[in-house]
Amino acid sequence: MKNIFLGSFFSFLLFAAYSQEEKIIVIDRGSGKQYKSDLKSDRKLVTNTSVLKFSPLQMVVGEVNFGYERKIDEMSSVEFEFGPTLSNVGLRVEDNHFTDPFGTTTQETSKIGFFGSVGYRFYPLDNSKVFNGFYVSPVFKYRLMNFGLRDYSENLKDTKGNESHAYFTFNFGFQRWLSDNFSLDFFGGIGLGYEAISTYNVAVGYDGNTQLYTYYWDKNVYSGVRFLVTGGIKIGIGR
Repeated sequence: MKNIFLGSFFSFLLFAAYSQEEKIIVIDRGSGKQYKSDLKSDRKLVTNTSVLKFSPLQMVVGEVNFGYERKIDEMSSVEFEFGPTLSNVGLRVEDNHFTDPFGTTTQETSKIGFFGSVGYRFYPLDNSKVFNGFYVSPVFKYRLMNFGLRDYSENLKDTKGNESHAYFTFNFGFQRWLSDNFSLDFFGGIGLGYEAISTYNVAVGYDGNTQLYTYYWDKNVYSGVRFLVTGGIKIGIGR
């Protein structure tokens, strides 16, 4: 539900940004000159060849998200995203959750992972060019979230598990330039994702030879495909 809300919210922002009207200002990076076109919009059109980006809202889901968009031709570009991931992100350290709700003997702790993505962008409008305005973008993304597991009874040493995700989304967005070097990139999209979770629970077994109970980590693996709704905003610095 939260992802659907975010997607709807940023779709509204995208529509609002695109629907305003003024003269288009085109900034030529070669000569540094500006000129106004006859088309109406409030957008600055720039002729940068690359954009460095950061997605601040992705920190909510544990990603420190950096991006790089590179021009291919006048209507298309390729975008890469990369960075570390942090599991069990909460407002307090105590938000690291227990995986045994009845005995509260096992707790997940934060670990570092990574993610990477690649996407192709196409800017289809006749009155625009690459890096400017409305775009569509298929994106493939892989993310690994590692987490630690602690046995509070101290019968077992700490171990670790992970969540791996492979996503394909079809995004749409609007990149708006507030100056010739600074942009805001609103986007939303839908897609499919494959997820595999490898985790452990504390288990107890009885040893008939020693007539003692023994503790061990019992591994559990879950996997499946789910529907995705995504959305966000990226801050860009153009070159």
